[in-house]
Amino acid sequence: MGLMLVSALAAAIAAQQPVEIRFDARVGTEPARCGRAYAGIGTAKAGLRFQDLRIYVSAVKLLDASGRAVPVTLTPDDQWQSDQVTLLDFEDGTGNCNGNAATNMVVRGTVPAGDYRGLIFEIGVPQAVNHQDPTLAAAPLNVTALTWPWRVGYKFTTIDLQTSGGAGGPNAATGFSIHLGSTACGEGSPMTAPSAPCANPNRPSYRLDGFDPAKSTVILDMGALLAGTDITINAPKSASGCMSFPGDGDCTAIFDWLGLPFDGKPSTGQKWVRAE
Repeated sequence: MGLMLVSALAAAIAAQQPVEIRFDARVGTEPARCGRAYAGIGTAKAGLRFQDLRIYVSAVKLLDASGRAVPVTLTPDDQWQSDQVTLLDFEDGTGNCNGNAATNMVVRGTVPAGDYRGLIFEIGVPQAVNHQDPTLAAAPLNVTALTWPWRVGYKFTTIDLQTSGGAGGPNAATGFSIHLGSTACGEGSPMTAPSAPCANPNRPSYRLDGFDPAKSTVILDMGALLAGTDITINAPKSASGCMSFPGDGDCTAIFDWLGLPFDGKPSTGQKWVRAE
């Protein structure tokens, strides 16, 4: 019986294959990197430099030849991945960027052996681990700079920009951020988890048909995401940039192009994620 169990376990392990899903951040066709300047961004054709560019992804699945979605079992590494979420880190601490030199642009895991021809993933931290004390959390959810108070949860994206150009005026700004996260998380202490899921989960999901995990790369195009936004101004009576909260005019076009509804208006479809 013992030998049979060992053989069964060995067969199960052999039936799994490792997978690496590569991501890259771009501004149009250019790599999005610290220390570089970009021009012609958004409706004001503004300039920008990155100060931070970190994104949580989860619910990763591959599509097999029949179109069936097969979950990727993430490989925890005590730095970038747990068994539920991966931190993509495109900033290296150079130039105006926060953070440090370490970067991560890959989701690593295993799937049953097979032929895969597509990808599905979410940007976000799963509900089950989104509301906790980051100082006690396991990696990669232990980065306090990527959190809001526990009731709201984590910043699914931490995209911070230094901006230049524009028409000026009373609402002129020299910085713009996109901090995507859940909102409408109920009343109560900021340092307690909500008793029910947030009314606005704000976890966009993306499907890339024809994605070959052995050859393809997921492109997150910051230039496309910002194309409908003037990043040199800040909507009156709101935080700098888009902080995900209803009523913030800086979020309107960004949420639309993320593929998320905003203030009761559905998205016309995401416009910034593609495969190459």
